[in-house]
Amino acid sequence: MGDAGADGEAITVVRVAEAEIGVNLSRRLQSLLQACFPGYPGRSYFKLPPHFRYLAMTSGGDVAAQMGVEFRVIRVGDSVVRTFGVVDLCVTDSERSRGLAARLLAEVTEFARTCGMAFVVLFADDDRLYARNGWARVTNRCSWVRIHDHATLGIARQEDTGAMMVKAVGEQAWPEGDVDLLGHLF
Repeated sequence: MGDAGADGEAITVVRVAEAEIGVNLSRRLQSLLQACFPGYPGRSYFKLPPHFRYLAMTSGGDVAAQMGVEFRVIRVGDSVVRTFGVVDLCVTDSERSRGLAARLLAEVTEFARTCGMAFVVLFADDDRLYARNGWARVTNRCSWVRIHDHATLGIARQEDTGAMMVKAVGEQAWPEGDVDLLGHLF
């Protein structure tokens, strides 16, 4: 599906497996991520590469927005739930306030529904975009694998991350209990 960008150029959203991203596109993604997130490392992912990404591409081949997605089962209390985890959602300055981020979130939500995921999970300090698009903050105690510069540092545990948000994809309610991400922080 295509919409017009800031300069009237068509924008198309595509889903691409991380393993299929070549060097040229990876460099463009790295530039976008570094422009949007000060201090972002010199690569196209923060801790580990996502499983796939949604890319909003202009007809000229520029990346207008991107969102990484990780497929993972996590434990919440006594439940094991299938999730997609959203990472590094960002939009170029020239394309902001045009609905691209909401469009990417809608795409991952619909794909999660068709794949039988229970929830889409993300971590955000600023929750305004996500709350408008159906995510809710949760305050479960959480544990995850701490990773830095391609090294495992141990297990982190926090009473409440203050940033965890979930969106139910089906009928299941978010379970009570501690969250074990069974991997690194999204």
